[in-house]
Amino acid sequence: MADKTVPLVTLETERLRIVPLDRQAFDEKCHASADDPLFGGDEFREAMEELAERAAHDKPARFAWYTNRLIYRREDGAYIGSAAFMNSPEKDPDKIGLVEIGYATEEPYRGRGYMTEAITAMAEWAFSQPKVYGLIAGVQDPNPASDRVLEKCGFVKTDHSDTLALSVWKRIPEGRRKLTFWQRLF
Repeated sequence: MADKTVPLVTLETERLRIVPLDRQAFDEKCHASADDPLFGGDEFREAMEELAERAAHDKPARFAWYTNRLIYRREDGAYIGSAAFMNSPEKDPDKIGLVEIGYATEEPYRGRGYMTEAITAMAEWAFSQPKVYGLIAGVQDPNPASDRVLEKCGFVKTDHSDTLALSVWKRIPEGRRKLTFWQRLF
């Protein structure tokens, strides 16, 4: 049975456009020049490389789970930051349909609620997809701003690793069921 392709969908909120990169744009951003002011930073390129590596180990039809999404302010097109899912529900290491989400906000746009708005929209999209049981996010210590974004988006802090200096957050809507063995296969 062929896998149904997960669509690349641009999400619109009151103030934002959240645009997923198609394969070509994703590859271009992965290889952005170090002097590119938005996409040339080491942290951005490392995140893109990690997404590319994870996507390489999943089916091409699930690329939408691994691509980066660029977040723009609707009023003037200003680049706010980016967000990405880090795995498809079928590739959840716990095999229950958890999808990891990560994000970064450009400095001038922090503290204005943009990322809360973006993550809320992405969570709604994710929960509309089959096989998604819940979302998970990791936040490096100390990062109270990221903790607050997740809290506002309905995530609950479930664990902390002193060794990794990382807090683990989850959002599982009431009534959601974990993936079964057969759902993971098909």
